[in-house]
Amino acid sequence: MRRSYIALLPRVSRYYQRNTMKKFFSSKAIGETGESVSVRVARRVKERDSWPTFVAPTARNTFKFLAGNANQVILGNGLPSEEELDKMLPMKAVDWATLRDPKPDKLQSTWVGHSTLVVQMGGWNIITDPIFSERCSGVQFAGPQRYRPPACSVEDICFNEKVGIDVCLVSHNHYDHLDYYSVKELAAASVRSGRPMTFVVALGLKKWFENKVPDSLKGENTVIELDWHETHTIEGSESGDKKKLEITGMPMQHWSNRNGFDKDKTLWCGFGVKSVGDDDESSRNFLFSGDTGFFDGLYNIGKKYGPFDLAAIPIGAYEPRWFMKPQHTNPDDAVEMMEAVQAKVAFAIHWGT
Repeated sequence: MRRSYIALLPRVSRYYQRNTMKKFFSSKAIGETGESVSVRVARRVKERDSWPTFVAPTARNTFKFLAGNANQVILGNGLPSEEELDKMLPMKAVDWATLRDPKPDKLQSTWVGHSTLVVQMGGWNIITDPIFSERCSGVQFAGPQRYRPPACSVEDICFNEKVGIDVCLVSHNHYDHLDYYSVKELAAASVRSGRPMTFVVALGLKKWFENKVPDSLKGENTVIELDWHETHTIEGSESGDKKKLEITGMPMQHWSNRNGFDKDKTLWCGFGVKSVGDDDESSRNFLFSGDTGFFDGLYNIGKKYGPFDLAAIPIGAYEPRWFMKPQHTNPDDAVEMMEAVQAKVAFAIHWGT
């Protein structure tokens, strides 16, 4: 997306070092302890801040980044022309026939753009960090603008092609991952079609959905917020066409900020999604990482929750490395992350949009 760094003022690290996994094995679900969401999130912020691969940015470094990248970041200059984009990133037609007839014991995914995937497993249709809007912004007349359109629309998925969505995952509140217009349209489509949708979101975002997207709670629609290592189970159908689905919040090295005054007030996370079959052969395991920099806790995720049949791993918005490395993996980091989480196949996201 154009000028996406404006919307994502990330943390910065002046160094990157590998360390032991001891701290990451101590990370566990806080659970229903009676603590407020804010207390639980603050605990995760403190945990992340203790990681050697994460160092908070200074005002000086943020200014240095913006000043050094103003031509592209602020003015949007230096981007490829439409002709070049058509050659480098050609738009391909969605294979709707395959989406309408997924195999229950298989896992398949379709990249809509950026971090938005339609993942089908165990009879369920799952969409990740949906953004169909022209801009990742609070308004559609200003803000970072996409230069590649989405592969399809909400209307296509839910009505024109009769595929439908059962679960929507939202990893954190940055505008290019939590798009108000897209989740509002998905929730309305669910109500309109009569197909219930479960919104599984990072801890602290349930209140935002309740206030901003009332359709997310209409009828049989629900909003579930998860802490790291916390699992929500969706039971399978009696007919057996839908298997039991287990969705677990995963720690990731990132941060949250929606309006400039709510830094790290809600959680950021990845999601492990497992469709539970009759045996290991018929079960499927998917990792959606949302946004993250590389950190040693990824090895713990692989050991505790892996192996994964598929992992969606971000590879974009990683330059300059001195500024972006703590919260955005580059392609080299992504390969190492694939090995760390024990993924059989990796899907590159968070780029080319």
